[in-house]
Amino acid sequence: MENLQTVRDALEKRGFRAYVAGTAQEAAAAACEIVGTGKSVGFGGSVTVGQTGLADLLEKNGNRLFTHWRDGAEAKIKAATADFYICSANAVTEDGVIVLTDGSGNRVSALSFGPKNALLIVGKNKLVPDTAAAVARIKSGQCAGANAKRLGFDLPCATDGVCTDCNLEKRICSVTAFFERPSKGLRNTYVILVDEELGY
Repeated sequence: MENLQTVRDALEKRGFRAYVAGTAQEAAAAACEIVGTGKSVGFGGSVTVGQTGLADLLEKNGNRLFTHWRDGAEAKIKAATADFYICSANAVTEDGVIVLTDGSGNRVSALSFGPKNALLIVGKNKLVPDTAAAVARIKSGQCAGANAKRLGFDLPCATDGVCTDCNLEKRICSVTAFFERPSKGLRNTYVILVDEELGY
């Protein structure tokens, strides 16, 4: 877990509130403690967060959830102004830069302005040496390609496992952001690094 500790320290130096969890279940427990009870919680689409079972735990704790996977596209708007916005990142560099790529920009937008707090859960498979490696990871068949395949999109990355920088309407990597520090538009940005491979 040494590399996770190094990345956590780098995130802290940049102003993020960072933690390390050994398992997905530990990450969910830590997230529940951070969020507390009786809060509104928005979710960005995230296989990683889904693998932790966090949504069910937060709902049992009396929190009100907004998730477009369950409630439809209008939930994206409510999620973006919640007490907490929860998602993952596509990559985090060793020196603490968080990189996200979106199709609609909902996660990028919410981590920039709108909700009171953001919380990201990131598996160790998403840790990369630098921003060039982050972009390469995002464009790989294991990240964008696998996600496009999961969504049933007929895109080159889904069928061939290789990014061709397509200019197609269904492209899922339309908006990319590099968070070198937490946005001043939020009170806090929390990051929980997990010593397990999670998500794409």
